[in-house]
Amino acid sequence: MNMGNPLPPPVAEADFYRLFWILAIITLTIVVVALFRRLRLHREHDGVSSFPVAYEWLARGLGALWLLDGLLQAQPLMITRFIGGFLAPLIQGQPALLRSLIEIGVRLWGINPVMWNEFATWIQIDIGLLILLGSVDSWRRVGLWLSVAWGLVVWIGGEAMGSLFSGGSWLSGSPGSVILYVLLAFLLLLSPSFWQSSRPTKIFQYGLAGLWGLSALLQAWPASGFWQGQSMSAYVLSMAEMPQPGIFSEPLYAWANSLAAHPALWNAVLVITFSILAILWLIRPKSVVTWWLTAVVTFATWWLGQDFGVLGGMGTDPNSGVLVLLSLAVYARLATVPIFGRSLFMDSTPAKGRTMS
Repeated sequence: MNMGNPLPPPVAEADFYRLFWILAIITLTIVVVALFRRLRLHREHDGVSSFPVAYEWLARGLGALWLLDGLLQAQPLMITRFIGGFLAPLIQGQPALLRSLIEIGVRLWGINPVMWNEFATWIQIDIGLLILLGSVDSWRRVGLWLSVAWGLVVWIGGEAMGSLFSGGSWLSGSPGSVILYVLLAFLLLLSPSFWQSSRPTKIFQYGLAGLWGLSALLQAWPASGFWQGQSMSAYVLSMAEMPQPGIFSEPLYAWANSLAAHPALWNAVLVITFSILAILWLIRPKSVVTWWLTAVVTFATWWLGQDFGVLGGMGTDPNSGVLVLLSLAVYARLATVPIFGRSLFMDSTPAKGRTMS
């Protein structure tokens, strides 16, 4: 496949960062003006909002993640190695239609990698800023709709639909972090009456149950090869070898060795664990045990399976683990789960007009 004729790395980086800093200054000026305007409106309206606090938590979390993704896209290696190091490897093992779509993206990016990377960087930064700083009924909605549209583009062309059709697993990021961005943005676009009802609680409950159920299915799928061979251990080892502090890499090396020695045992542990989480979210969603077990498993797999998603210079986002942790916090607020033996995440009484399930 013709990847174009990219500029030498020093020239490409110089071109990228020259435009990047110009746009950064313009953006910073707009942000300062927007902050002053938001503070003035906040004082005029006494900070009253028709949405519950959990809505604002989710919005700020999603906005911060898009902002971080944009900054990660501005890493030097993303400018010079994004096609060969990130996009091209996605093609292997994909269905014909998806492979064709990714190849189109590779060809388009290869025409001018510097400008495309500049575009990808700033659309993600702008989405984050619009969600974080925009008002609920105007600019934030623009940011949320852009989150949906750009998120689908990234999920298909930049994540190969989370590798769902090519042996993906929760450990490698399936079903894809960006599709979770899209789903959360859809929730944030819904009305105040929706957020003041019990429906968000149910959606998070069944969404987490479905996520862990899908993860168990993907992990157990025989064709993926997780029950034997070196597929899982090779993947973890490749992450351990990325440039990062030893405190992060040493546990990855240890687990990669254990996975190589006992693939069937570890895969069984993962399948059973994910299945238990799916069942718990269906039958005991408000149990502290369900919440804490989910948090512990999510953090462990986010580290040992996804390497936090941002290390090594080629990470494009923090991966799925942080989104599940954000969803847990929002669910705890909505469903009044007593995380530390008391309702830490919420007021002592539900918001007026809210019906708790």
